[in-house]
Amino acid sequence: MKKLFKLFMMGMLIPLLSLFSCSDEFLDAPSENQLTPSDLPEGVTAFDGIAESLYFKPWFTFNDKFLIAVGDMYAGNAFTFDGAYSQFLNTQVTSQNPILTEGYVSLFSVIDQSNNLMSLVEDRKSELPEASYKNAMAISRFMRANAYFYLVRTFGAVPIIAKAGSAPQPKRNLVADVYKFIKQDLEYAIENLPETSAKKGYVNKTVAMGILAKVHLTLNEYAECASLTEEIMGKQYSLIQEYGNMFSSPENNNSRESMFALQWKAIATEWGTQNTNQAYIVPGSTGITGGGDGWGVYLPSISLQAGFEPKDARKKYTIMTDGDFYPELLKNSGGFTYKKILSSTGANFRKYIVGSAAERNDVFFMRTSQNTIILRYSDILLMHAEAILAGASSTTSASALTAFNEVRTRAGLPTKTVLTRDELFNERRIEFALEGQYFFDLKRRGITEATAIISNQEVGFYSDDARTELISNKITPGSHYFELPLPQSAIDTNPSLLEPPVPFNFN
Repeated sequence: MKKLFKLFMMGMLIPLLSLFSCSDEFLDAPSENQLTPSDLPEGVTAFDGIAESLYFKPWFTFNDKFLIAVGDMYAGNAFTFDGAYSQFLNTQVTSQNPILTEGYVSLFSVIDQSNNLMSLVEDRKSELPEASYKNAMAISRFMRANAYFYLVRTFGAVPIIAKAGSAPQPKRNLVADVYKFIKQDLEYAIENLPETSAKKGYVNKTVAMGILAKVHLTLNEYAECASLTEEIMGKQYSLIQEYGNMFSSPENNNSRESMFALQWKAIATEWGTQNTNQAYIVPGSTGITGGGDGWGVYLPSISLQAGFEPKDARKKYTIMTDGDFYPELLKNSGGFTYKKILSSTGANFRKYIVGSAAERNDVFFMRTSQNTIILRYSDILLMHAEAILAGASSTTSASALTAFNEVRTRAGLPTKTVLTRDELFNERRIEFALEGQYFFDLKRRGITEATAIISNQEVGFYSDDARTELISNKITPGSHYFELPLPQSAIDTNPSLLEPPVPFNFN
């Protein structure tokens, strides 16, 4: 009975959270529509409902368009004719861009709900076992750190909101202080999360170590990254054999390779709990979704297609090219054979397509239960190699090569005896295509190197049915390429965002 009561309360709390998860108030400060300890009946902890929602609901509009628009299209991995994304394709994103605003709001929603959970748990600390208290606080700080990690890498200086009910209209804080704040949250999470996940798909100490390793790598703190990744490797996580299973079959969610993933739930009558990616990715007029969605908005750029080596096993699971056959799609029709006429770049993405309601009971219009993976074990391996490379042009380190070649072997590619910087980053581009990583990988290379790379990437399209007549388009990014503008709506609500960033008071 007690278990049923808790489940009932989770069902009550999560819809309540949705009332403010995308509020414009997140643009300047935490929402005023916050839960308080008095909203929770006796015997139900805040962790039951809010912590569960932190794995999906506040991340919804971040995942819906922002992650791929910034992480892939803005960096040259994807092409589109959809006007909503044209500013990202042409690297001319303005402060009025609605996709940019949605992502900003969503990430501050994660921060707000994380702070709210901490406030609730802190208020009831005396009623909770110490382990439950620390675990709830650690999950909250882990989620908050991840939201800030995306914010600072995308927008630069942003306000640090350290607790629920903070003063309105906060000023931006120094980038160095945002990173310090992220590190402190992750270090707390490492100290207080369990060694193994309390529930399948939940984060643990090792996952927090992996995210902290990426923070160190972003800051060129190579020794710290190498140490953390070495501690992670060869233990509770490993590569799965079938690369494509991580992105096309929800029953394979939370595999041994998945470390931190957004846990989507496809519910026919509810919006904001699901993964919408399939709707934008499926080639138009193919009927793969079995419904009215499937618009082929994101197309693999010609440059990305050229990055695959011959016989790379990841290619068919990442992009569809002429003649590729997929027996798991349109099963009732004997499978699906891709034809290049479907795309103006001669290919479509395959990742995040799970099929139709006729084939699955968890697919509805613009809804699947496919996880969005934020961190997986192959990233640990490639981060380790990059950390040992440490900005050099090449390395023969056995440790770096072993980690790098493990990813290559899974892809069916020959191993390397010398690892170059360009090889490492191209491997990352292919391994994580359409996972929102490429922009941040380019950013680690620095503006001069990244500008040269981006300027040589073909992001045009073919104008004829044979897909041979190229309309070339190559983008030269401006000096502010690595720092997207703050949303104008956030500035209108909080003009102090225009002021120079200030130090954060850590006391």
